Amino acid sequence: MEKTIHRTAEIDPKAELGAGVKIGAFVVIEGGVEIGGGTEVHPHAVIRAGVKIGTDCKIYSGAVLGGEPQDVKFKGEESYLTIGNGTIIRECVTAHRGSGEGSVTKIGSGCMLMATTHVAHNCIVGDKVTMANLATLGGFSQVGDCAFVGGVSGLHQFVRVGAYVMVGGGSVLLEDVPPYMLVTGGHRPSVCGLNRIGLVRAGFSEEARRALHKAYRILYKQDLGVKEAVEKMKEELADSKEVGVLIDFLETKTDRGISKGR
Repeated sequence: MEKTIHRTAEIDPKAELGAGVKIGAFVVIEGGVEIGGGTEVHPHAVIRAGVKIGTDCKIYSGAVLGGEPQDVKFKGEESYLTIGNGTIIRECVTAHRGSGEGSVTKIGSGCMLMATTHVAHNCIVGDKVTMANLATLGGFSQVGDCAFVGGVSGLHQFVRVGAYVMVGGGSVLLEDVPPYMLVTGGHRPSVCGLNRIGLVRAGFSEEARRALHKAYRILYKQDLGVKEAVEKMKEELADSKEVGVLIDFLETKTDRGISKGR
């Protein structure tokens, strides 16, 4: 497939564009950028040096990808932003390179970043993540596969959101949210249950959902500490690989602590 490049686009000769790439009017692409085949870049988007974009992505107008991190410690070192295949970046999204020599901000494949969302330096965003309008990730935060971050929500620096989590709109997360959970409630929200609808839609079996519900009750309804809850899950739910993912998350060192239940 041939590339389609509008005559007003400014593309550095050192940028690498794959087969079938479409570049709209007044797009700016700096040297060192790599864009995979079939990706479309809509008018007025800006892609700065150090960005690698996968195949079949869509980058909409006003998006700025690969800008310098908003970090006072950043001293101009070489760093990167990577975006997986089939990801959609809507209007006026900003995603910054890592802060620190050779560091990377990562956005996975099959994601949808709605208009005006922000991914800060050194974040890790998994595959098939949806961020609704105005959702913001602070530096070094992480969002697991298939999670949904509601509109006007924010993650504090270093916060982790596990896979298949649903974050309610307007939430301000100061602590980690374990996988599969539903969290909502504005400033310092709380976990209020499993993301039941999300798990059904994702095709989790009834057996898996029952095991996760039991794990949720152990963690949030039995007045146990996290370590005690993990040990009880290991004793009672050792056969569930889904609960194993939850246990791994809870046993990983956290900088922010674990979100409380209601």
